[in-house]
Amino acid sequence: MSEPVERFRIHSHMTKSKFLHVEDSLDIGKVRLFAGDYVKGQGAKTTAVHYLDIADARVLFNDLAWGKPVDFCEFKGSPNDGKPTSKVLKVKTNGDKVWVRLENGPGQVIGQGAVKPVGKPESVVNIPFEPREARRLAMTVLAHLDAWTVITFRERTKGGKSNG
Repeated sequence: MSEPVERFRIHSHMTKSKFLHVEDSLDIGKVRLFAGDYVKGQGAKTTAVHYLDIADARVLFNDLAWGKPVDFCEFKGSPNDGKPTSKVLKVKTNGDKVWVRLENGPGQVIGQGAVKPVGKPESVVNIPFEPREARRLAMTVLAHLDAWTVITFRERTKGGKSNG
């Protein structure tokens, strides 16, 4: 059994029955989204996860931070020892809400390791945001990514010293 990974939680959004945690997985070049449906006092009933590449995260969260209408869909997955798992992230502005939807379920490996969904997802979590809440989430994530960029840039350039 593998050791649990400790992740820095960048931002959390909670409603009466849903949560979305945005976590630092920058060591693998990604931002981790972890969402769930829960009943107070009984824990999570459904959970889903998605790993968003840094470059894609910057574009998505920048659009959200500026309050732009968003219609984003990304398919990811993992092979998982012959039992592929599909991971889908959908972010959509719909009227006066921004919806973040994570879907996890069975998948099929295609091509060079891509995973496409097969059948119905096993877990679906759809989280509503007021526009201001979506902007707050986005600004917090972008600030974290900017800080990480500065730190890693300084490390790559040996404490900020020029290589030339």
